[in-house]
Amino acid sequence: MSRIAATGLLTLALVAGIAIPTIPCVADRLPRLVATGSAFGSLICHQRPDRSFTSCGRTWPVCGRCSGLYLGAAAGAVLVGLGLRRRQTVRQWRRALLIAAAPTVLSWTVEAVTGLDPGTVARFVLALPLGLLTALWLGAVARGDLR
Repeated sequence: MSRIAATGLLTLALVAGIAIPTIPCVADRLPRLVATGSAFGSLICHQRPDRSFTSCGRTWPVCGRCSGLYLGAAAGAVLVGLGLRRRQTVRQWRRALLIAAAPTVLSWTVEAVTGLDPGTVARFVLALPLGLLTALWLGAVARGDLR
């Protein structure tokens, strides 16, 4: 991945992290923005209202798990912007990303196999590590810190 692409994805993560919880609050004033946010959300998310958070009495454009991924990535983008650095080899990054993905994969698998519903908050929390670490990895790519 190029450094420019990584920087662009970090910027997009930050914008998404701000937009996801705030878009519902501007629904009355900016309906086209809400429609656009929902359209983008539908590309990557089932958007089930019963699995989504709400702001200002309206449902977020993505579910709790997707919110965890995106808000985690936004937090990671902020940390990268503040200068947090992690110099690691590509192999170390792969291992760290696999470990960060484990809670999300495990919860999704348990839900699919058993039908158990851990709830929106649990899905959100379990997805945060993957979003956060993905942004930190993008920061390492953007700065050329991979060894």
